[in-house]
Amino acid sequence: MKNYLLLFATALALASCAGTKQSTSTTTAHTGINPNENREEKSPAGETILIGPTTRVAFDQAPHSNWFHPTYQRYTPNAKIMEELTPLLETVTFKAFVGSWCIDTQRDLPRFFKVLDMGRVPLTKLQMYSLREDRTSPTGEEKPYNITAVPTFIVYNKDGKELGRIVEVAYPTIEMQLLNIIKGTEKK
Repeated sequence: MKNYLLLFATALALASCAGTKQSTSTTTAHTGINPNENREEKSPAGETILIGPTTRVAFDQAPHSNWFHPTYQRYTPNAKIMEELTPLLETVTFKAFVGSWCIDTQRDLPRFFKVLDMGRVPLTKLQMYSLREDRTSPTGEEKPYNITAVPTFIVYNKDGKELGRIVEVAYPTIEMQLLNIIKGTEKK
């Protein structure tokens, strides 16, 4: 009987250690929590909105996933344009200013991420900031960029020079406008 109790206690101790280790590892790797990112506040209308530096992780959680995931799944970028755009995406970085409360952001941000994903762009090449309805953030990240509407996607070359912007609405599509910006053929 003593042997069974000792065996049971040993197995229980090993299982709890293994469970704790696995849980900690998964949580850290999965969320990458930074207290300065993915902050939320209530809008004047009582809606939960994102503010300040934001990562893709924020859009995998409710309430933002409610609009992000369906639009992301429905959008299919033009394959021919993506074939030309994908190698060019290696040479650029992005800044995005979005409003989780904004219908234009809710339409185009998932599409933007779909294009980045299909183009195999690492998320480290994107800095994203969520703004309030008055186009401000808690620490003013938007001020140097003259943000007048959201979403605003700014494209930079490898030297950090701004190549162009998609402001509020991509025309005719996000992938086509990105291609034109990077190639320098966008109509002003």
